[in-house]
Amino acid sequence: MTLSCEVTINKPLQTVWDYVNDPDNLPLWLNDFVRYEHVSGDQNAPKVGDTSKHTYSQNGKEFTMQETITEYNPPHYIKLFMTSDWFDMNIENTYEAVSEDQTKLLATADFVRLGWIMKIMMFFSSNKKMQADHERQIRKLKELIEQTA
Repeated sequence: MTLSCEVTINKPLQTVWDYVNDPDNLPLWLNDFVRYEHVSGDQNAPKVGDTSKHTYSQNGKEFTMQETITEYNPPHYIKLFMTSDWFDMNIENTYEAVSEDQTKLLATADFVRLGWIMKIMMFFSSNKKMQADHERQIRKLKELIEQTA
């Protein structure tokens, strides 16, 4: 299953890139996000192979995903591989300057492996609902970036 959302943000390319890729902003726009932990690499100069942990809380239970940067070309795109006990997914964010003060962001999440618990959960949850949640999250991100000075 692939979730995808494209928005045009009324801010310059570098501003959008910096906001989205700042770990301090993650709890503001990622659903159920609890904390970020840098694991390897230089946090101030990320590169392919660097890793971090993202902890989320759903229904009162926390779970952690390991994030690995698989492709990195700032400020144009970043590709990540996220893995957990429940599922693995590829995340790809591409950024394109539409004008000096507008940036198009395409945010894609592609589930590449589902554990049996996740398969059961997804059986009872509609793809439309998951897509709507993804779009709501990216629209929230757009609003937050546009509110920055």
